[in-house]
Amino acid sequence: MNDFPEKVKQKLDSIIMEMSENHWLFSNNPGHDFMRQNTGKLSFYDTIRMILTMGKGNTSDEIMDYFDLEPDSIPSNSALIQRRNQISLSAFQYLFSEFSSSFPEITRKFKDHCILAADGTHVVYSTNAEIIQDYNKPHLVDHKGYNHMHLNALVDALSKVIIDAVIQPGQQPDEREALHSMLDHFNPDCPSKYIITADRGYESYDLIFHCELKKMGYVFRLKGPQVTRSLLSSFKADLPDDQEEFDVIVRRFLTDKKNKIMKEQSDVYVYMNPNKNIPHFYPLLGDNHIYVLQFRVVKIKTDENSFEYLITNLPYFSFSSEDIKLIYHFRWGCEISFRYLKHAAGMLYFHSKKPEFLKQEIYASLTLYNFGVFIANTASDENQKRKRNPDNKHVYEVDFSNAIKIVRKFLLRKDYQPPVDLIRLVMKYVHAVKDEFRHFARNLRGIGAIHFSYR
Repeated sequence: MNDFPEKVKQKLDSIIMEMSENHWLFSNNPGHDFMRQNTGKLSFYDTIRMILTMGKGNTSDEIMDYFDLEPDSIPSNSALIQRRNQISLSAFQYLFSEFSSSFPEITRKFKDHCILAADGTHVVYSTNAEIIQDYNKPHLVDHKGYNHMHLNALVDALSKVIIDAVIQPGQQPDEREALHSMLDHFNPDCPSKYIITADRGYESYDLIFHCELKKMGYVFRLKGPQVTRSLLSSFKADLPDDQEEFDVIVRRFLTDKKNKIMKEQSDVYVYMNPNKNIPHFYPLLGDNHIYVLQFRVVKIKTDENSFEYLITNLPYFSFSSEDIKLIYHFRWGCEISFRYLKHAAGMLYFHSKKPEFLKQEIYASLTLYNFGVFIANTASDENQKRKRNPDNKHVYEVDFSNAIKIVRKFLLRKDYQPPVDLIRLVMKYVHAVKDEFRHFARNLRGIGAIHFSYR
């Protein structure tokens, strides 16, 4: 029996136990909260673990599931709320960060590089117009508004592990700032082996400078050079845009100074205005106030009269145009992770209307999601070792959605219960991998919260 799931569970429990022993570091009122936790029904350890394993049921269901229907052990809903009020959000942020960084061997690679995808998603919760920073007003009088937070994530696109996350107010999201923050937190041993990929919403000089400063690769999708606000609009002369596809190198000398030569040779020098928000540019400048920026621009034909533009600092000799397209295609792994996070890890099914509690549950869902992905990746590796019938029409892969749901049940099991071969159980749930693209338009639906009633 594969003991990897038990090791992951023990690691998670050890982090929570260590936090419990130093609970004053994660309490809203140190020296007061959890001082008599051993005499009550809900300790710091049980409170954290219960929130971590919450599913789609209401609060009473979750308490009964966690305490295994033991009448003398089950606390009241009010007791849980009191405990949640005592725990700071930093406890769940710390748990997510510590646990997620504990298993780096799970990382999968493309050409010996790890692909990181950045993106954001709405997290909708019960409507409350009084929470102004999250409330989206309806455009029509007879329509309802909704509340949402904006979750930014940095995802290992190939292994689907969420490396870092930042929660922002729904009405004041800043995805670029969130990515800068996550890049500041990210300090791998060999940054040159990592490639950041992101969509058009992240287009900025400063993001390029940040990647250059950290010596990381990047593949960003940009607006076309014909768009005035596009970064590529300054390089029209270098781009053979009459061609349907191309892969060219663009080089410029960037400076924060102005002189006669620089003004006359605007096709060689680019002036970076010091008043603009480009803090990562100045550490790159030398004593002569010049930095040489070089990147490739790759134009892709996606459909009839439809084109996309990618920029990258990856070298020709290691990554072809097709490789660059594939790396950007991997960015979709971030969207897949959001789908699993919401529907499998239960991030849509909240147990409170209080914003602080919602953030607790978001980070708890992120931790549970990563637990499931660690197990699913291991099961997937075992599944690939199986002998396959060459006559099979499709290749079958482990179902990540079921793996995350199984992990929740695994965490709820008591120590006295018999051990279970979790990897073998996860491998029982597989789905066919179909390479063909969908041939129908995507149906767009309105945004709505999952209500508490009848859950």
